[in-house]
Amino acid sequence: MNVKGIGRRNILNSLSRRLSEDLNFKSGKIFGSMCTEPHNFARSVYSAHLEKNIGDPGLLRGTLSLEGDCIRMIGTILSHPKATGHMVSGGTEANVMALWSARNESRKEKPEVILSSLAHHSFKKAGDMLGLRLVVIPSDKHRLDASKITNAITSNTILMIGTAGTTDLGLIDPIQEMSEISGRFQIPIHVDASFGGFIIPFLKDHGSDLPDFDFRLKGVRSITIDPHKMGMAPIPSGAVLFRNRRALDTISYDTVYLAGGLKSRGTILGTSPGASIVSVWSLLNLMGQEGYQKTARSCMRLTEHLYQRLAGIDGVVVISKPEMNVLGFRSSRMKISDLSRQLRNKGYAISTFPTHLRLVIMPHLTRSHVEMFIETLIEVLGKNRHSSRAIKDRRSKAV
Repeated sequence: MNVKGIGRRNILNSLSRRLSEDLNFKSGKIFGSMCTEPHNFARSVYSAHLEKNIGDPGLLRGTLSLEGDCIRMIGTILSHPKATGHMVSGGTEANVMALWSARNESRKEKPEVILSSLAHHSFKKAGDMLGLRLVVIPSDKHRLDASKITNAITSNTILMIGTAGTTDLGLIDPIQEMSEISGRFQIPIHVDASFGGFIIPFLKDHGSDLPDFDFRLKGVRSITIDPHKMGMAPIPSGAVLFRNRRALDTISYDTVYLAGGLKSRGTILGTSPGASIVSVWSLLNLMGQEGYQKTARSCMRLTEHLYQRLAGIDGVVVISKPEMNVLGFRSSRMKISDLSRQLRNKGYAISTFPTHLRLVIMPHLTRSHVEMFIETLIEVLGKNRHSSRAIKDRRSKAV
């Protein structure tokens, strides 16, 4: 740190130079992120309330009431307006809170949690921190294989985990089947809908036949949902909802010294930006259900267009028809790692999995961005084909 300040102009110039290395959503080249450009209105509201720390809720009784409104509105989206919960930093904190609550409520000495091999990595963190044994069920066609759950249940099982919007392909685990198992064995379900929570309900409202995943299924105890993904809220903006207050009470503690005189919220983070709550409340009221339906339909139309374009390229294999705005593909001519590297060399931010490359069609992407990506992909595959032929020719001449 300098002894004296270096001046605003120097700082801004330095920031501009250093941050020019960051990718930005306006470039149209971020195809691998499940986050997006925040809505301009939510951005402006957030920036006006940077001083608010909801970790001392008694100081922010108005913000606290807005949080209650947010949970009710999100609960309505998830088929349970009377759900309880908190706005949090994101899916990881929410998932840890859900497992923390289930562990405390169960009071088992050696608690176990059943989850898919494709479940989000935050559950590994939660298991490590909370002393939970994770019983991993293999996936079947990129979803949890529900037929394997019954044999995995023991007297120590406290929770099953399903995903609505899997990380690799945006699919929905068989949560309806899991709910039937929940009823037979009295083992509740936590649903990680960090990504799917803000698009599945709006696609269903528009006539999609996507399966149920939320509180309308009796076995569902808690749900994670991230407004900073398809909800288009500023980062960080997550939420965790519980079916009843008792679940949240198991992780709530009194903190007597807080200046506002109220006990702390039952979250992992103490200091938390109240601006997230204010901006999410504003955005939910601005967009309404019709606004989110429009966004969901737009993203799906673009996803279906990209699916058709990819399917028409010789040598490209699309993993499955997308259920929501996520799809995966690979090349029959190139290794996944080589294709990923070459696309990244072209400036594209994409996600690489062992079986495919993942593309997420978020609101910041347009049809022209998709066409630009397709042109780049064809170019990369074409160069590889010519390179492969040249190598074969050299080898044949050497022989």
